[in-house]
Parts: sequence; C-alpha cells; structure tokens
Amino acid sequence: MIIFIGPNRQRRNIKKFGNYEHAPTYKHRTYNWLFRTRRLPGATYIFTFIDRLDPSERRLAGKIYRHINQLGDGFKALNDPTRVKNRYQLLRALFQAGVNDFDVHLAAESPHPKRFPVFIRRISQSLPPLTDLVADQANLDRIISELQAAGEPLDDLMVIEFCAAEIAPGIFQKYSAYRAGDQVSMNYTIFESNWQVKIGQIDIVDPVFYDKEAEDLEQNAYAEIAGQVFDIAQIEYGRADFGLVDGRPQFYEINFNPEFRTTESTSKVPQRKQNVARAVEQRFKDVAALDRPATQSQPNISNPELTAFRWRFWRNYAPQRY
Repeated sequence: MIIFIGPNRQRRNIKKFGNYEHAPTYKHRTYNWLFRTRRLPGATYIFTFIDRLDPSERRLAGKIYRHINQLGDGFKALNDPTRVKNRYQLLRALFQAGVNDFDVHLAAESPHPKRFPVFIRRISQSLPPLTDLVADQANLDRIISELQAAGEPLDDLMVIEFCAAEIAPGIFQKYSAYRAGDQVSMNYTIFESNWQVKIGQIDIVDPVFYDKEAEDLEQNAYAEIAGQVFDIAQIEYGRADFGLVDGRPQFYEINFNPEFRTTESTSKVPQRKQNVARAVEQRFKDVAALDRPATQSQPNISNPELTAFRWRFWRNYAPQRY
C-alpha cells in the first residue's frame, strides 16, 4: 500500500493514479490524521505539502517519518519534513553548487542582484510570481516597498534572477523530471508563449520538437543531473521543473505533490501523443514500485508533544488547515 500524506484539498492530485491498471492499493491521509492515529498501517508513506507546515508541525512529522523508517519490512517513508529544502533554500543551494547560473535573494534583506531582470515570488506557495520581470534596482526597491505596504510579509518573498531562453520567437519550453524513491524519469515537456510556462499550450511548436522530445524520453536525458538536484534538495518524491539555457539545465523548483495525469494527450500530432503516453506510463510504474506488501499495523510514536496536539485542540490549528 502507498499512503500520500497531505491536505484534503490536494486529494485530486492523486485521483488519476487509480486509472493505472497496475496501481497498488493507495490512500490519501491528512497530517491531522497522521498526528492523531494510534496505529500506522504497513505502507510507503509519502510526505507532501511540507512547505506549508509550520516548524512545530514539521518537527512532529519528522519524528513520525523516522519512526516509520525504523519499523522494518513493510514500512517506508519518503521526504523527511525536517530536511527537505524550501524553494529559496533549494535555489540558493543550486547556485552555490554551480548547477544553476542564476542566484536568488530574500526580499527582506534589501537585495541587490548582480543580474537583471528579476522577479518576485512567494517562498511558501507554488503560485505564479507576484511580479512581471523587473528591469533594474530602482524598480526592484520600489516594488518591494509597495508589496510590503500592501501587507506582504517580506520574509516569505524571494527575488529570483531571470534565467530562461526562447526556443522559438516568443515561445518557451519547460522540462520536468519525476523522482519516486530511487527512480528518476523524464516527463514530457510543455510549451507556452509566456516565460512562466505554468500550464502549457497545445501544439504551438513545430512538430520537430516532439521528435527531439521522443529522443530525450528514450534516453531518459537529464535524469542524472535531476537526480543530483533531488539529492541536494533532500527530496525523495516529487517533480523537478527546469529549462535549458545555452544547453545547460537550469532548475526552478521541486513540487512535492505533482498531479497524476492521464496518458491521453489533446495534441493532434501522433508523436506527441506517444510521448505523453510513454512519460505518464513510466511515472505510474515508478510510483507503483513503491508499494509495500501487506503487513500488520504498528503503534504510532509516543511523544508528549504529540499527545498535547491530540488532546489540547485549542492549542493547534491543524484540523482547520488540513
């Protein structure tokens, strides 16, 4: 069995996993459940949504993560809540490691980036940037002041140096790679007439790009460097998003709970349909391989802080959030 731990509102992200004919038994459970359950069924537990937990919640989740991994056969936990890097920490580490060519700065520290343009994004949420591209220091200072005046907490904002390249006039391409335990596999790419490339647009590129995509999927291109990025982030399950700039992968973020997609593509190009089906099928296989055989449940941890969480409901807000 596989148990995904995350908020109720993200149940839909795993719904289509059940479309896979070889999908093992899987369930979605909340952190509220994890903190309150007395016994843990044998399963692989995938911790998601970690960037939204506060330090106390991450500490409790981290204790349970360690407990699960000490229970032996039939139990496994992925994504240590106390070690995974948030968006800012990851980008900073990748720049320092020489993986990325662009740097990131905290808005609260009066940043002076060495390269422009830049844009501003929240650290704690997987949402589009708060700004378009900012051209220079004067405009950056002004925008940060305006965001603060509007009520944005600066300690949750990061200033990211722009690093992307068009693949055709006005068109950008985003790559991604999935990790499921020890397996890293390339996803199909998406294209958009916007540098943010959030959702993707259908068939806006020359079909020759789909031929190159097929080669990349066949070779599992960039899986090695993506695996290194996951290791730097200390993330054992998720999706890493990146682009190519002058032939070098530039990594932008890792999503803890990427949505499962169907193998059907709305593209009109046969090669693209094959690419999408291949990538999705491989991801399904890799996640299904995380399954653990049925075994007896084991007691959850005994911990004073966890007991307080369970009984002093007025001192925590997890039931409302999760």
